[in-house]
Amino acid sequence: MDPFAKKMIYGALVFGSVMVLMAAAVSVMYFHLYPRCAEQVLSSAVSPNKQWIASVMERRCGEESPFFLHVNLRSGGQSILLGYFSGRATGGEIFVVEGDASGPVPEVEWTSPNQLTIRCSRCSSAFAQKLDEHWGPVLVRYETK
Repeated sequence: MDPFAKKMIYGALVFGSVMVLMAAAVSVMYFHLYPRCAEQVLSSAVSPNKQWIASVMERRCGEESPFFLHVNLRSGGQSILLGYFSGRATGGEIFVVEGDASGPVPEVEWTSPNQLTIRCSRCSSAFAQKLDEHWGPVLVRYETK
């Protein structure tokens, strides 16, 4: 094979590889900066010993998808961890209920340093997707109707 043709093929392969890598890098940046899901903190409560934080959050993944209200627990010194590509805060998620923008909003109250009470007057346990009663050393009580 002609040396010039070899250089042309090699150059084309290198150029193509660089273009694929650039497209992958731009895609990673795009999906991280503009995740599919949006999370919004509605309220937070800190435990009496300041060891835990409970946050009531609202999630929506797309224009046509429903709202989800959820409660996330985390250590006092941590911030809310969002998924790198999804934008979802699923770590420490102990309560999830499907809702709408004007629907019921859960209330969280620490009744002791390791006991959390979640009140949701119009959240039926039949509609709840997740009802964890323990999260590590934290006991979770629910008051739903």
